[in-house]
Amino acid sequence: MSTSTQVYVQDKSHGWLPASVVSSDEKCSKVKVSMPSEKDDGSDENIVEREVKLKDYVGGNLPLQNVNENGALIEMADMCDLPYLHEAAIVYNLRARHRQKNPYTRVGDIVIAVNPFQVSSR
Repeated sequence: MSTSTQVYVQDKSHGWLPASVVSSDEKCSKVKVSMPSEKDDGSDENIVEREVKLKDYVGGNLPLQNVNENGALIEMADMCDLPYLHEAAIVYNLRARHRQKNPYTRVGDIVIAVNPFQVSSR
C-alpha cells in the first residue's frame, strides 16, 4: 500500500483516526476511506468505509500519516524529524510515545511532557 494513501480523518469522538484512501470522485471533492471502527476502549472493532468531504480540511487535503514503507507508524522523539507535521501527526506521535511510557517529546528546543499516569486494569 502506498504511504500517500495513509491519511487521518477527523472524528467527533477521537479527534483524528487513521484511514486509507480507497477512491475519490471525479471532481476530487470527496474521497472514500477505509478505517477501523474503534470501540470506546480503543480496541479495533471492524473495518468501515466512510465518505469524506475534502472541503472540510485545510487546503482541501487530508493530513498524511507518518508511516514507513510497511505502513507502520513512525514515532520520533523530536517531532521536527517527522516527514509530516500537523495536528493529527502530533497527536498520534504523542499517543505512540505515551503507550511506550516515554512522557517526554521534543519539537526542536521545546519539550512536551505528557502525564505518564496509566489507569490500571483490575
